[in-house]
Amino acid sequence: MRPGGPLAEVFASDLVPGVHQWSSSLDAAYVRGVVRRGGWRFGHVDGSRVRTVGDFHEAISTALTFPPYYGRNLDALADCLGDCDGSQLLLWDDWGVFARAEPRVAAIALDLLGASQVTTLLRGAGFSSSGADLPGTS
Repeated sequence: MRPGGPLAEVFASDLVPGVHQWSSSLDAAYVRGVVRRGGWRFGHVDGSRVRTVGDFHEAISTALTFPPYYGRNLDALADCLGDCDGSQLLLWDDWGVFARAEPRVAAIALDLLGASQVTTLLRGAGFSSSGADLPGTS
């Protein structure tokens, strides 16, 4: 989707579902406001607080407003992501903290997000602390 109106303030290119690395330093609260004014739903994960699988499931379920019966496992994540439509943006700051702590689960979660209709923006270093290392994504 080509951003227009408020979204054009922040995003210069198409917003498409999938997982994307994003280098902007804009404050998450500002991005939230712009995204909401553009008619999208916004979720934010502060990855500096996500170090365990339990932390991840709590953060993602809160950010994407999953129902209370969310099972906090990868099968439940796949099911709930399947219910998301194409008007939701997830900003995951410091995603590499979890990726380095739980690389297998992080890789699966990123694959599931990438296959969903959620537009996921990752900020910060990833699996290695050196930077962009997200194969198969844009």
